[in-house]
Amino acid sequence: MRSVFSLKIPVLLVFELAFLLSPCFAQSADIPEAAQSAYAQGVQAERAHTLNVAMDSFNAALKLSGGHSLPCLEAIERVQMEMENYKDAAGTAQKMAAASVDAKEKAHAKQLEGQAFYREYFAYTLGEGVFEKNPKRAADALKQAEAALRDGVALDASNEPVRMLHGRVLAAMKRDEDASKEFAACAATPGASPAECARALQLARHVDAARAEPAPAFEVKGLDGRRVTLDALAGKVVLVDFWATWCTYCRRDSDYVQSMLDSFDKDQFLLLEVDVDEDAGLWKSYVKDNRLEGLQTRDDKMKSLQTAFHVSGFPTYLVLDGNGTIRFRTAGAQGDLRGTIRKLIAEQAAAKIAGDARETLPKTGSE
Repeated sequence: MRSVFSLKIPVLLVFELAFLLSPCFAQSADIPEAAQSAYAQGVQAERAHTLNVAMDSFNAALKLSGGHSLPCLEAIERVQMEMENYKDAAGTAQKMAAASVDAKEKAHAKQLEGQAFYREYFAYTLGEGVFEKNPKRAADALKQAEAALRDGVALDASNEPVRMLHGRVLAAMKRDEDASKEFAACAATPGASPAECARALQLARHVDAARAEPAPAFEVKGLDGRRVTLDALAGKVVLVDFWATWCTYCRRDSDYVQSMLDSFDKDQFLLLEVDVDEDAGLWKSYVKDNRLEGLQTRDDKMKSLQTAFHVSGFPTYLVLDGNGTIRFRTAGAQGDLRGTIRKLIAEQAAAKIAGDARETLPKTGSE
């Protein structure tokens, strides 16, 4: 029998409109009335994934707002990131920092700048998209990411995302002691979510796990209303399968992928399948007819998950560890998916035992 956790009803991927409006800047700097129409057109174009149109609209809104509207600048930065124009995105984030009026806003802008350079680091490291592998440029991008995030921490030490990302960048730079301290500080941040706190503590103990690419935050929503987020999956190894009903290789690999549910405990492993069909009805019928189990989702019209995970071919498989880090990526069922999952589950079990043992050690007189 497969895991009773597996959902047998279709679920839909949902990205809230709030994603398109910054919780930091939208509250502190309203969009002027003269720019609202152009901004709304940009939001609509972005949701339709017509990014060039969205960029033109957001730039028009920025001009109509006097050139310093933080929501307009952040919208431009967001689209630049989606278009993989990371250097331009970092430059826009710098403009946001210059236009910000308080420390928290500036720290948020520095976070976005750091994210842009960090993403550029991975692009040059992995040779993604239009980026060719270039170790020197990757190293330069990493240094720029660290400088921006260091500034962000100095501006707002209570900013949990800034500290978490700074820890990851320090880990990538092999500054393990500094990275461990930053992760520990992130875990101690007032208001940190339990999942993020646990993840930060785990990374503080095992900095090696922070060197790989972090998975993007996402949310999926079932028809029954149950929501699943990246944070909710903390502690589980996740196999993410991007597939389509029209993909011959996806159908060929399906039995192999589904068999993972028979191999691992539901408390340690989750199969997240992301269909990319345009026709939702066809997808639903296929799932039902083939009795597909696991968490069945479909990417939205914006192709949000494909963009976030940098997926360009099908099938694409990614394995995430319990810290929300991408530990394995492949196009097609190449390599040993089952062995990779088994190894990561064993790593997590060993890390938990080691962590529990350290917590129960008697204190010395100097501690």
